[in-house]
Amino acid sequence: MSFYVIIPARYSSSRLPGKPLMDLGGKPLIQRVYEVAKKSDAKGVIVATDHEDIINCCDSFGASTVSTSTTHLTGTDRIAETVEKIGLSEDSVVVNLQGDEPFLDFHDINNLFEFYIGNKKFDVCTLYSQFTNQEEQGDPNLVKIWVDKQGYVKGFSRKQDYLENNQLVKGRHIGIYIYEVGFIKQFIKWHQTVNEQKENLEQLRALDKNKAIGARESVSKVHIGIDTEEDLTKARSLLLND
Repeated sequence: MSFYVIIPARYSSSRLPGKPLMDLGGKPLIQRVYEVAKKSDAKGVIVATDHEDIINCCDSFGASTVSTSTTHLTGTDRIAETVEKIGLSEDSVVVNLQGDEPFLDFHDINNLFEFYIGNKKFDVCTLYSQFTNQEEQGDPNLVKIWVDKQGYVKGFSRKQDYLENNQLVKGRHIGIYIYEVGFIKQFIKWHQTVNEQKENLEQLRALDKNKAIGARESVSKVHIGIDTEEDLTKARSLLLND
């Protein structure tokens, strides 16, 4: 069985406009993420974007792109339009790799696929990492995840004390999901839930619909999801010192 990686890349990020095109060690951020995906076992890698400048940028380094609407509320909405346009079947497997994870190890993409295929009990699977310090846990820009011993996700939140349960693993959520096209088409038909809107986290829609989300720990050594200028500065510094 094979899978595709689709990278949703929106131009008008509220916290960092034009984020996919920002320079990161001599390459635009979107190119860094694309190159990670291309190292994986994916059958195809596609950037799904709403902006011509991102398409032109991707053309410059040979990435496949699909032009999507500017009105999508979530990355999954953008992916839904993309799978329709490229004609993927209902049982095709798609990895949604968010375009702000340039330091992800490509093995994480392959491992996530194996985890998903090996655990038919999950509708969606994702990744998490351990926190490196207390400051990270208190950062509202970092999404937290709570996972039980069977790998089921019990919650996502920007708040560090959303769930207080010593039986759950609490980690830092990483922006990557895997699911079938059939699930994607079902997901976009559901209205946004109160929890999703309150936290601005689309994955809560699936939890609120009682869908099973599974999570495994990442093998990546560095996790910097680039959401703010501070994240960008940190990432640039890391590349300079590498």
